[in-house]
Amino acid sequence: MRHGCLGTRASWRTGKRAIPVSVPIAYDALKAAAVKGKTVGERMACPLCGAVGALVFTGRWWARGSRWPERGGIEDRQTPVPECICTACRKRFRVLPVEIAPYKSYTRPVIETACAAYLTAQQQGRSLRQTVRAIGTGHPDSSCLHGWLGGLGARALGRLDRHGQGPPVAALIAESAQGLGHGLLSRWSRAYPVAPSQYRSLARRERLEACARLFDTANRLFPHAAYPFTAWEQWLESRFDVTAWGFPARFPCTAIQQPAPPKAAVPCAPSRPQGSRRTKGKAHGARGPP
Repeated sequence: MRHGCLGTRASWRTGKRAIPVSVPIAYDALKAAAVKGKTVGERMACPLCGAVGALVFTGRWWARGSRWPERGGIEDRQTPVPECICTACRKRFRVLPVEIAPYKSYTRPVIETACAAYLTAQQQGRSLRQTVRAIGTGHPDSSCLHGWLGGLGARALGRLDRHGQGPPVAALIAESAQGLGHGLLSRWSRAYPVAPSQYRSLARRERLEACARLFDTANRLFPHAAYPFTAWEQWLESRFDVTAWGFPARFPCTAIQQPAPPKAAVPCAPSRPQGSRRTKGKAHGARGPP
């Protein structure tokens, strides 16, 4: 039997396809709640057969590689996560806390820290590489940050609504506006311009502006949380019972834009000062006998 990831959630992998199910519990609360025979959630549906309330903890734990923020950098851990089983179809899944996004080694707090730092007004002059280096030891590669910004931006624009990344963005915003208020609808429609030095294409600018809107909204909704975006994700998962702001880490958007070359260039002499003589097809007359 193959085991999937109940990423934040539970997921069961069949070939290359995985079906996620959300469990909005922080890791410390998950350790306390993962008691053998206890249900994962009364409203939780099995990602395979769809039986509601049939997922129960088995008492087994599995090591799951993850990278967490710590003082001075990022810590690579083997995080023990509990296993659950569906009493209807007998399939097993691994339960991940809300901090660990499915199919990603970096936790949501790390992703949030890197993306928010790049979009902060005080750091608009920083490049992708400078932003990740400021995180400290074990920081992600600049290509990871580029992919996170592209994936989250496309998700916030609603362009991944039909790709299994969670409920439609309109539903997430409507539910948050009804339950949390804070003038969310008017704030979500505001413009969030980014520095021209951060993009060199219209598509990249749109995704960066959408990311800026996403993180600013999270800060307004959860101003006292250490990681507002992660707190918003947890709140939404408790309402929808699935991953809310899911996104691909390697979104096929614009390539990493390099800075323009300097105007001053070193001149060099041509490799052939004089043009070569054309000989192909030229008649040389009759050839004499040997």
